[in-house]
Amino acid sequence: MATAFETPGATGLPGDLLSPRQLLRLLASAGPNAQEAPAVIIDLRSRRRYRRSHVPGSHNIPSGWLISGELPDGDLILVGESTRHSATTIDHLQAQGHARRLRHLAGGFEAWQHQDLPVAGRQGKGWLQGFRGIPWLRPARLLRPASPQEA
Repeated sequence: MATAFETPGATGLPGDLLSPRQLLRLLASAGPNAQEAPAVIIDLRSRRRYRRSHVPGSHNIPSGWLISGELPDGDLILVGESTRHSATTIDHLQAQGHARRLRHLAGGFEAWQHQDLPVAGRQGKGWLQGFRGIPWLRPARLLRPASPQEA
């Protein structure tokens, strides 16, 4: 089974694998003077996870929708929860006869975050943020293990 932080070319999975740094270089080289037509970056994760954080410039089309719908124009770079997630989506697309260049992020979005690369979205606005104004429900209290005196 594929690990969370695979190296490109080490899996035998469908599609070309891009490391997070390679994808960052592609993003940086895309612009008005780019040599190649830019690829469309598709985030396959759920809308909730996409809204929280995603690769800058990516578009959210969950796997099921992408497989059952019409593909965007151009080459595609898929970003999933993991390499396996995007590889499975590529398998489905190739089985349907899509002949575009399909690449995907090695290790998925988790690998992107693990390398501290830039993200867009509402990072850090999880459920614990709602407890800031309530003194007796501070996140530190909620997450601290119970002491023997409190048990």
